Amino acid sequence: MTARRTSSADGRGVSAAAATAVAVLCFASGTGAQEIPAAPAAAPQAGVSDGWNSAAALGLIERAIEARRYAWADSSLERFRADVQGHVYYLGDILGERHVIRADQLAVDVRWQRPDRSMQTIVGRRHELRLPTTIDYHLDHLFLVLDNLPDRIRIGGGDEIRDVLHPAGAGAREFYEYRLADSLEIRLRDRTARVFELEVRPREETDAGAAGSLFVERETGAIVRMRITFTPTAYQDPQIVRLVVDLRSALQEGRYWLPDEQAIEIVRSLPWLDFPLETLVRTRLRVLDYEFDEEAPFGLGPGALIYSLRDEELARFDAWEDPLYGESLEEGSTDGDLGEAVADARDLLLRQTLLGGRAWQLAFPNASGAIRARRSEGLFVGAGVAYRPNDRTRVSFAGGHALGEARPQASLGLRRGLGEVDVEVDGWLRAHRDAGPPAAAGVLRTLALLARGEDYEDPYLATGGRIGIARRGGSVRWRAGASFERHRSAGLVVGTEPFGDGPVRRVRPVDEGELAGLDAGLAVELRSGPGARWTLELAGEAAASGVGDFGYTRATAALRARGSPGGAWNWASEIEFGIAGGALPAQRLFLLGGRGTLPGYEFRGWGGDRMALWRAEVSRAVASPWVRLRAIGAVGRAGLGRPGENAARRFGVSGGEGLRASTGLGLGLFYDILRLDLMRGLRGDPSPGGSEGNWVLLLSVDPRFFRIL
Repeated sequence: MTARRTSSADGRGVSAAAATAVAVLCFASGTGAQEIPAAPAAAPQAGVSDGWNSAAALGLIERAIEARRYAWADSSLERFRADVQGHVYYLGDILGERHVIRADQLAVDVRWQRPDRSMQTIVGRRHELRLPTTIDYHLDHLFLVLDNLPDRIRIGGGDEIRDVLHPAGAGAREFYEYRLADSLEIRLRDRTARVFELEVRPREETDAGAAGSLFVERETGAIVRMRITFTPTAYQDPQIVRLVVDLRSALQEGRYWLPDEQAIEIVRSLPWLDFPLETLVRTRLRVLDYEFDEEAPFGLGPGALIYSLRDEELARFDAWEDPLYGESLEEGSTDGDLGEAVADARDLLLRQTLLGGRAWQLAFPNASGAIRARRSEGLFVGAGVAYRPNDRTRVSFAGGHALGEARPQASLGLRRGLGEVDVEVDGWLRAHRDAGPPAAAGVLRTLALLARGEDYEDPYLATGGRIGIARRGGSVRWRAGASFERHRSAGLVVGTEPFGDGPVRRVRPVDEGELAGLDAGLAVELRSGPGARWTLELAGEAAASGVGDFGYTRATAALRARGSPGGAWNWASEIEFGIAGGALPAQRLFLLGGRGTLPGYEFRGWGGDRMALWRAEVSRAVASPWVRLRAIGAVGRAGLGRPGENAARRFGVSGGEGLRASTGLGLGLFYDILRLDLMRGLRGDPSPGGSEGNWVLLLSVDPRFFRIL
């Protein structure tokens, strides 16, 4: 007999006050089989409870401990077999954007026999490397958790979590505190089950323990779902920032709560370094089928056994329920990101430090923040420090010295988390800004200056500050802020090529003065196309001439799309529009031409107060992962009207010149990290006096790494 999944720990919330009253009635009578009274018509808000360690909460956890102790001794459950499939993703997180490093998909045959014998065998496995890595997963990341974790929790073979007391293990009442928070109704085939959410935390905040929620069925005391994280002292690996476990069960055969889904997420970073890069291991397993045969053709020896078929046998498995990239990797579970479990646990603990890592760290905004070379700076050397008194607050300071201009630079930042948003306060002294969009990674710009005297930027100096608020996680991200800055033109301190005698490109002057402005931005993950990921980005800014020296408005809209990861073919496309009004300063013109926009033309050879740009590429692996063949194209136009006429003349760029296009072929090398493209600028609109296109050979890196290089 085969049973499909019949339920899970999802349902509608009922008031916490009603849940408390029901639990008191149940446990005062000494039985969990009492009929549940209906909730009152005007129920209090969920989340209000009668406090920690109430009689109802302690009675419920006692029932859960007892049910857990004898769960596998139910004489009516002799054995079962389960088909399990899932994914293990190794991800890199760059400033909140997650990218696949390695993707694995598993098929596991699970067999259990009373009282506590089990065998799990990996019968299918496939994987793909998107970036180079030598990661080797712990075995318990690849198999199904059968018993809501043992009384002494070990994860990663004890290298990550070791001997932490289970919230429903023997002796847990003396170590943990409990609070009845809410209740859920779960609709089954023939009845409705009531499940209580029980919040848990260590009695001593500094102890190595778990914190989170247990969802316990009233009638049986079974733990239907457990979502927990851990206190910092529980982490054995100092690189762990957070570790979250989410285990869900479903009712089988109308009487057995058995594993249904599990998710584990582990985030790591260097404990002594504040750098915008983290790595994540995310495991998600799902039970597809259960079989309960009275006389099953297998018998198991004592203990829990784990096996894997040989590689050639694993590769032959083809009964996959989902593709290799079976979920949106930037999202969490259906209840929201697993990271929310950390925020919930932090509230339970009444403390603001729940993440791993040191309070004081060496800090760099990116690799070029340590050392770089620019036309306007010469050689720059810098460093910074970050202080994190708690998980919600970060204070950072960065400074450095530009040897060529013999002037210091500095910045100070404060971030304070308030729920899902961050409040940000920043100040900076002589910050070097680029008047146009990023044209190359910072490290490549240093190498280009050393090699041929070009750093692919148009710098100016800004001193000032900004206060703002932002939501940086989830499918809808936004920001808003107000700033006041003083802008100055940068100078040319590198007059000739460092390893030659040719002159370098001049530093263009900007409009100097004070700028008082407002800015806002919105990014929405649309996910509207099959096999593709779509993102809409909107941004705007406005400056008031009554407060500062500039008065203008500027807005952009961009639609970006890329193909789903995996497979020999891939593609990406983006289209962007911009428009400005008022009296636009030179440093806020829309600039086009050359690397970063339309290769094959003069670098930022024209600009204006209106802009449209479309870029696209298609690639195919020809010797994966070492070589990909790329086809690239771009079409753009800048319009110049009254708002930008004077600024364009002062900045030294031409207007209009009609439509321009670029096309070419290239190679993506070493996991498509390095790119070598041969491109030519096409004439486009044949307006008289327009600049002609040329052939150009470009070395670049994957744009995903721009912000950390």
